Amino acid sequence: MSQTKPLQAGLRAGLQAITNTLEILSSIIIAIMMVLTFVDVIGRYLFASPIFGANEMISALLALAIFAGLGITNARDDHIVVELLDQRIRRISPRAYDVIIQLFSIIAMTLVAYVLLDMAIETLHQKARTFVLEIPLFAVAGSVSALAALSVISQVIGVYLRLTGDQAATPSGGAQ
Repeated sequence: MSQTKPLQAGLRAGLQAITNTLEILSSIIIAIMMVLTFVDVIGRYLFASPIFGANEMISALLALAIFAGLGITNARDDHIVVELLDQRIRRISPRAYDVIIQLFSIIAMTLVAYVLLDMAIETLHQKARTFVLEIPLFAVAGSVSALAALSVISQVIGVYLRLTGDQAATPSGGAQ
C-alpha cells in the first residue's frame, strides 16, 4: 500500500508533464499555422506573391496539431461522446462498461500509432519527400507517430489512475 501512493503521485506528475508539454506544443503549432496563413493570404492578395509551399507546411502542421491535441484529449478522457444505446449496458455494470470502453480506446489508439510508425519507417526507407518543399516525409510521419505513441501512454496512465481511485487523475482543464 505504501508503494501505491508514491507510484500514483509519480504517474500523476508524469501525466501532468505530458499534458503540459502537449498543450505548449499545440499552442505553438497553431500560432505558427495562424501566422503562416495570415502572411500567405496577405502576400497572395496584396502583393500577388504567396509564400512558396505554405499549403504543404500548413498540412504538416495540421497533422501535428491534431495528434498533439489527441494526446491531451486522451490524457483527460475528455472526448465528445454520443450515448445512444449504452445507458442500458451502463446500468448493468458501470465500472465494467467504463473499463471495456477504455480498453477499446487504448487498442484503437495503439493501432493508429502502430500504423503511423509503419508509415514513418516506410517513408524513411523510400526516402520519400513532399512535392513542393521536398521535406522528408519521415520527419512528419515520425513526429505524428511519436505524438500518437505519447497519446497512448497518457491514455494508459490516465486509465490506470482512474481505475485505482485517484480522483486527481485528470490533468487540469479536463472535465470529469
